[in-house]
Amino acid sequence: MESIMNTSIIFIGFLVWLVIAPRFNSPRYSELFLAYMTALLFCLIGSSEIMMIKPAAFFFTVGGSLAFCYIVARMAVKFSVKK
Repeated sequence: MESIMNTSIIFIGFLVWLVIAPRFNSPRYSELFLAYMTALLFCLIGSSEIMMIKPAAFFFTVGGSLAFCYIVARMAVKFSVKK
């Protein structure tokens, strides 16, 4: 039961961090991506400090880390069709 609850918290964290991620077509994308990456880093550091007291915050941020990896992979892989 505990692992199912943690999985749902990770999934919710993934969705929230994916929604607040900067959009690629933004003119200030690099600045926004740096701010996004820094916020995620500070959340990871802060939630690791309180992991024993409130593990939900840590698992929420783990979902954010997965969202970050998804965003980087999505930017790195480009598909194009030549006619």
